[in-house]
Amino acid sequence: MKQHLILVIDDSKTALGAVRHILSGEHRLLLASSGEEALGLLHAEAPDLILLDLFMPGMDGPETLTRIRAVPGCEKLPVIFFTAAQSTETEAECLALGARDFIVKPFAPEVLRSRIANMLELEDYRKDLQGRLDEKTREVEDLALQTILAIARAIDAKDEYTQGHSQRVATYSCALAEYMGWSEADCDNIYHIALLHDVGKIGVPDSVLKKSGPLTDEEFAQMRRHPDIGADILKTIRSLKGIETGTRFHHERYDGKGYPNGLKGDEIPLIARIICVADTFDAMTSTRCYRKRLDMDVARAELRRCAGTQFDPTIVEEFLAMLDEGLISAARTE
Repeated sequence: MKQHLILVIDDSKTALGAVRHILSGEHRLLLASSGEEALGLLHAEAPDLILLDLFMPGMDGPETLTRIRAVPGCEKLPVIFFTAAQSTETEAECLALGARDFIVKPFAPEVLRSRIANMLELEDYRKDLQGRLDEKTREVEDLALQTILAIARAIDAKDEYTQGHSQRVATYSCALAEYMGWSEADCDNIYHIALLHDVGKIGVPDSVLKKSGPLTDEEFAQMRRHPDIGADILKTIRSLKGIETGTRFHHERYDGKGYPNGLKGDEIPLIARIICVADTFDAMTSTRCYRKRLDMDVARAELRRCAGTQFDPTIVEEFLAMLDEGLISAARTE
């Protein structure tokens, strides 16, 4: 039988001793004689249940509960209040503070055991349901992600000049994030966001996407819509942190002259600033329907020239340093 961890908070040594005597052997116990002591114990291991005295000197029960709820991972911990005052008003106050139940002192051992057993059973059931829901949510999101990835690859494949573009932008973005010291999880995250950065082009006519000459004002307006279209498609994928903003703002400029929102400097999310550099670098070093690819030295010079206007200068500096060290190289698309 599973032994749950219960945190007992009471300034009365008598009450702590009584709880320990009743529950010892059935559950693991953490005993604290004040709210401050309890908060220190929480950082070591999160309990399954908290028994909390309502009236304590200094930090009382309500303040202790408020502070506990602010500790990461403790937002939903079930709490049972101890109180010596038995009244409807006291019961309502306890529940209003976020308690699941309350027990009146002095308590009979069988009452304490029964209340705790019922609460732990409900909490285990809630956790099980939440786990199943999270698993199903991940399955649905993974399916949606795979579908959208297929769409992104299809968009690239529609034009011989953009085949592999999203993959290269993802590779450059991930490499740059790693070079900048990001965690493995965050690098994986930006890789997938960059892979999907142009998915909004599904809403742009082929006649605009494949046009070899300059775009008209109307056509350019259509092209400018693709970040918003992509962000609206992707915003429900919660498993990728920053996917909506990374997609929506990858055409913003550091000087505020980009689109769709005209964000400037650090107003632009860092993910979007990284993808912007990677996206532009690949566009310059790949052949497009309207021009041949640029020489590597020309592309590097253009990144440096536009640092501080189109691009975040710090990111350009990091990207060029990464190129200098041979950590990435431009794709050769003729």
